[in-house]
Amino acid sequence: MATLPTSQFPAANAPAPAHEGEKVLVREASAGRLTEERRERVRKQATAEIPWWYLPWGHLAATTGIGLTVLLVSTMQLLRLGTTHVTDWLIVPAVLLLANFFEWRVHKHVLHKRRWPLQVIYDKHTPMHHMVYIEEDMALRSTKEFRLVLIPAAGVLGIVLAAAPLAIVVSKVWSGPAGWLFLLTASLYMVTYEVLHLCYHAPGDSFIGRLAFIKVMRAHHAKHHDPRFMQKWNFNVTVPLFDWIMRTTAPKKR
Repeated sequence: MATLPTSQFPAANAPAPAHEGEKVLVREASAGRLTEERRERVRKQATAEIPWWYLPWGHLAATTGIGLTVLLVSTMQLLRLGTTHVTDWLIVPAVLLLANFFEWRVHKHVLHKRRWPLQVIYDKHTPMHHMVYIEEDMALRSTKEFRLVLIPAAGVLGIVLAAAPLAIVVSKVWSGPAGWLFLLTASLYMVTYEVLHLCYHAPGDSFIGRLAFIKVMRAHHAKHHDPRFMQKWNFNVTVPLFDWIMRTTAPKKR
């Protein structure tokens, strides 16, 4: 997920004709007719609109810092509550499974389909992120482009805060420790999604890019960045569990 060049695509509540250029761009890309010149224009405008004050490593630190804060607070609360039963820990695999499905569904049905009232999320992903980064050219050209891959740290915080009411419900109907484990697992999953996504866009010859797990998952994600396949295949970013379950893993020979 990434930040939309605002002058390239209009606001979400703009009249439909204003989105015709974006529709044509995505249609042409999906048909395999995305030219290098067109990609460079999108990239140049996207990077030009990154604010002068943007700090790439500060962005990453804020994102990971949210996860570390939740980890610290949750650990302290679990220690305060005392005994954690084996049954409380069952919430962890349950949340991981739910989060993987949520990731798959949102990626497929929100990030790649323009739906009211979430048009802006689509606009930040398909017409820009997928035009800048394609299967054969996935790498960031500078740390400044963190802005084109990571969602705003405020968005990560918002998702964590949205999980809090569910964690409270779990604490009431299950147990206090289960509630904190729910919040911790959901939060770390979100941060993991962001960090892994950034790693997949690291240069292939970098230390991160050469890690075995990253190489395997980068290949899975890169296939999704083939403009011809982005609307059909490989929607999981963390672990392709629901791509396998829902049969949206790209065929090996296409």
